[in-house]
Amino acid sequence: MPVITISSQYGAGGPKLGRELAKRLGIDYLDKEIIHKVALEVNVPDSEVEEYEPEHHSKYKSFFSTIFDLDALRKKAKTLEEAQEESHFDEREEIPYQFHVDGWIDSEIYKQMIVKIVSALGTRRNVVIAGRGGQHILKDNPRTLHIRLVADFDDRVAWVAKKRSITIDEAEEYVSTLDARSRDYLRFYFDCDPDQATQYDIVLNTSRVPPEKCLEIVEDLARRLM
Repeated sequence: MPVITISSQYGAGGPKLGRELAKRLGIDYLDKEIIHKVALEVNVPDSEVEEYEPEHHSKYKSFFSTIFDLDALRKKAKTLEEAQEESHFDEREEIPYQFHVDGWIDSEIYKQMIVKIVSALGTRRNVVIAGRGGQHILKDNPRTLHIRLVADFDDRVAWVAKKRSITIDEAEEYVSTLDARSRDYLRFYFDCDPDQATQYDIVLNTSRVPPEKCLEIVEDLARRLM
């Protein structure tokens, strides 16, 4: 069984197809588990890793995170008296960027960990990897199947409006924002465009091809590549 990566526009059905595909093939589906693994590797809470995920991506925050300790900048300024009473020294407040990764994460460390973990997953079989540039990280791995799911903007907006119980206008803004963050994420970390079809083995439009049929197509292709 090949290692399968799934890239998806928000609202095109990627997570649902990925989970169902893994279930049918009897293999693992890894999405949020990757966040947890990164957190364990660098000894930070999952929530700190999530700040660098595609849905939260900010190219400005990601860039400046390697220059400034953003957590330190969020802290309230201490009075001179408080500073004098401080009994420990945190070198991160003096030297913003450290090369060790224990208890500390920035965009560069995040990228290194994602590449490390996804590359390691690429050496095994029986896994479906959700997003995070898997199609780029494993582009030279011959034992991979790279899938991209897209859907018409209006269909994705309607799905989001229903799921989140918001207006169409709000859903349009939400989808547009996530689309932009996803593009910026891949360009920032991997210098690639998610809409470049040549990165994938197959691109399916779930507005034109019913989700169940998409699942059948991908499952058949995966089994043929076993």
